[in-house]
Amino acid sequence: MAEEYPKGSYTYPNSSDDPDRTDVLRNRWGVETHSELRAKEYRATAVRMLEIAEGDGPKGNFDKAHLKAIHGYIFQDVYEWAGHTRNETPVVDGERVEPIGGLSKGGTSFLPGSRIEMGLDEALKPIRDPQALSNATPEQFAERAGQVLAELNYVHPFREGNGRTQEAFIAELGRHYGHEIDFSIISKPRMIDASIETTNNPSSDAMKHVVQDALDSNRREAIRAAFADLKDCGEEPLHHNVRTARAGEEITGTVLGAGDRLMSLVTERGIVVADRADLPERLLDDGEITFSARSDFSRLGREHLARSAQSQPAPAGQPQQDQNPDLKAIQAQLAAQRGRERDDDDHGR
Repeated sequence: MAEEYPKGSYTYPNSSDDPDRTDVLRNRWGVETHSELRAKEYRATAVRMLEIAEGDGPKGNFDKAHLKAIHGYIFQDVYEWAGHTRNETPVVDGERVEPIGGLSKGGTSFLPGSRIEMGLDEALKPIRDPQALSNATPEQFAERAGQVLAELNYVHPFREGNGRTQEAFIAELGRHYGHEIDFSIISKPRMIDASIETTNNPSSDAMKHVVQDALDSNRREAIRAAFADLKDCGEEPLHHNVRTARAGEEITGTVLGAGDRLMSLVTERGIVVADRADLPERLLDDGEITFSARSDFSRLGREHLARSAQSQPAPAGQPQQDQNPDLKAIQAQLAAQRGRERDDDDHGR
């Protein structure tokens, strides 16, 4: 016979009207303020996510059990219910909590709790065939991974930590099939916009484009260049929606920064970075410019490798760097800050 537990809650009782002490999730430290919990949670989960990235995380078949195991691994030091989806009834502080049916954020409602198992099965369909993933081009892989990311965001299976878990899961999927996926260059506003767009329009390519930018080394370099332009203007890069241009896209904006190979522009929907070769020289002196993007950014990689080979050949067997050396200094900083800002997701709900 199953052991009986009294009914409990995911959160501590509210003892004041102070927002910092309202609806704080029960945690292994007994911390009862959001501010202290977030700081401690970040430090603990950052270590676990690094371990996953280094190959020490849970192994699996990229199914819902694997997804739950990744959540459990990331949050094992923080929450008793780590690894449990919100339709389950884990024991927290000696009391069994009730399933969470409705969950919403910023006006977006997620899948009802009673449908999570079905929702996860549907969300993971695009990556169920290992052969198809093994044979996929980078673009095809990005399309499948983007579909999964969009669907997982709508399912929102966990009470807290959905963003970090989804990104770690997709990055692990990429490593398994030979693709480096670096979500540190995807800002929170970019991910939020893509999540809203794909929730409202499931046929949208917005999340596919997120994965492409995180997967393609030349696009990653282009985004880091735009980040550098923003920092030069005194702006915090990760507070902006920053993306690369898509071939065939018409772009209207004003120039934020320009180099020999790349140009970043301020548009109505954020910062867009384009291949400099796509812009006719006669437009560059105009205030607002409009042009059609053509580049897939592969030219940038070829040019960079050619320059590297001419200036300092790499020793035999040593891979070339996939990014501009001038931007290396901000890469680690951006990854760390992206981690701190990653999914504030269910706080204050």
